[in-house]
Amino acid sequence: MNNQKSFEKEAEALERLSVKLIQDKNWEALEKMLAPSCQFVSSQGSCDKESAMRLMKEMHLGPVQFKDFKVTEVQDNLIVSFWIAALEYRDGKELSAEYSPRLSVWKKIDSQWQCIAYADLIAS
Repeated sequence: MNNQKSFEKEAEALERLSVKLIQDKNWEALEKMLAPSCQFVSSQGSCDKESAMRLMKEMHLGPVQFKDFKVTEVQDNLIVSFWIAALEYRDGKELSAEYSPRLSVWKKIDSQWQCIAYADLIAS
């Protein structure tokens, strides 16, 4: 059970850090957390890492709240689902600040966690 709590805390910390890096516009550090082949999906469709980075750079992310983290460890992967509420502006308009679900998959590559898949399930 202790190991379960350990990787749950680690997964939550990864998600919180990646959001903080977006808020801080620390693109270099964020890019290092994303695997080269990372795939992103949202209501607008799917995209690769380069396109996702471009979209994140256009977003203005305000205060964020998280809830309901669920983490599954599968070999050297962490599968993380959670709900996030964020004050976010895209294309000059404010998006819903209601909670919406997210799903990410992290893989340990050279002793560092990297995101290999991310689903933003917010309804547009």
